[in-house]
Amino acid sequence: MIRVFGSISFDSFGEPRSYTEDELELMMTVATSVATAYANAMLFAAEQEQRRTAETLREVARVLSSSFDPHEVLPLVLAELRKLINYDTATIMLVDGSVLRIAAASGWPIDSAPLGRTLPIEASGAGNVVRQREPILLVAPPDSTIWPKGDIGDRILTWLGVPLISKGRVLGVLNIDSYRRNAFNARDLEVAQTFANHAAIAIENAQLYQESVARVEQELAIARQIQSNLFPRTLPSCSGVSIAARCLPARETGGDFYDVIDLGSRVGIIVGDVSGKSLPAAMLMAVARSTARSEARNHEFPRLVMAETNRWLVEDVPRNTFVALGYALIDPIEHRLILSNAGQLAPLLRHSDGRTSFLETAGALPLGMQRDTRYNQIELELFPGDTLVFYTDGVVEAQNRQHELFGFDRLEQLVRHWGHLPPEALLERLLAEVRSFSEGRAVHDDMTLVIVRMEPETAMHNGA
Repeated sequence: MIRVFGSISFDSFGEPRSYTEDELELMMTVATSVATAYANAMLFAAEQEQRRTAETLREVARVLSSSFDPHEVLPLVLAELRKLINYDTATIMLVDGSVLRIAAASGWPIDSAPLGRTLPIEASGAGNVVRQREPILLVAPPDSTIWPKGDIGDRILTWLGVPLISKGRVLGVLNIDSYRRNAFNARDLEVAQTFANHAAIAIENAQLYQESVARVEQELAIARQIQSNLFPRTLPSCSGVSIAARCLPARETGGDFYDVIDLGSRVGIIVGDVSGKSLPAAMLMAVARSTARSEARNHEFPRLVMAETNRWLVEDVPRNTFVALGYALIDPIEHRLILSNAGQLAPLLRHSDGRTSFLETAGALPLGMQRDTRYNQIELELFPGDTLVFYTDGVVEAQNRQHELFGFDRLEQLVRHWGHLPPEALLERLLAEVRSFSEGRAVHDDMTLVIVRMEPETAMHNGA
């Protein structure tokens, strides 16, 4: 195929002349050489342009995949588009039921950007793009415009609408506008389609991420509500002991829970921590608490309470989940404590004279892991002024900015020093110390404290 690029003119001034066959052949050779050089230059320029475009598109794809926030992705799409196509204004319209809604705009002053404006899919140029699932290029005829006077786009003389399609679904339309006629060529159309494919994937990923975040936030709200409903609204009164309890759920909503059970002249203390986070952990927490509470009323000894609770949980909880639980039965009349532990941290006992010790029991698996696990218990005498501190790992594993743990030693020192305080005051002191140690760092695990103090039988002070 012969392509004509132009012509070379040879002129004679002063007198007419004619050219010989040899001269004409030479002229033809020169013209052919010039045409070849020009064609090669055009091919080289086109190749360089394609290479630059391809590199820019790769960079665009990388940039667009750098964020999953829809509020960041949409403006980013239009900013990256300007690197490829010189436009005056551009918008992204997303499908919203039977209309297209402008979700991002570029080229307008901030106070006049048409964000939120809608157009019907059935009766609009952008709607035609959605229905046809193909790009549409419009150029205004002479002395006229594409869109009606008074429209926000009444200055547009060239309009390119490109569908945003991901996984076969039309998400919206990329509108590219120019105030000049014939502003976009075939190359722009091809680039716009490729760009729109990258943009559609980025937009869909951002939408899916947003939906996922909303779903997680909803689950967290439900989980927090379940967790808060499980805590006793008021603590039972029991002659001879005073009690304070608090659970501070982390934002992620872990699985800490506690319960204080009125068993007549005795009181049962349950402190637990279930594996996992969010809604599954909250559901497991509800099952574990209700089961342990029921078994505490049915059995005399804590080791039996643990064994029966474990038997039920093994059947009900999902695989690879478990419950670390401690159960203490306190008899203020007999001055006796019976403690059984299933993977929970050892409670801290402070005697009235300031001596402290951790109440270790023989090691046993957390509940829900193995059906026929046997649990041990320890029994010891309590005296007026003795204080028991039950806690979960969120307390001792709190970290400061140097990633140091709050730790057991620090907890023991604080209880030894402040253990003479009433339970509610001691609880507030310990939480304040943890907060001060953490230096404002976000809490990533629940913190639970239950403090029991042995009082003379005539005393009866309980705090929630």
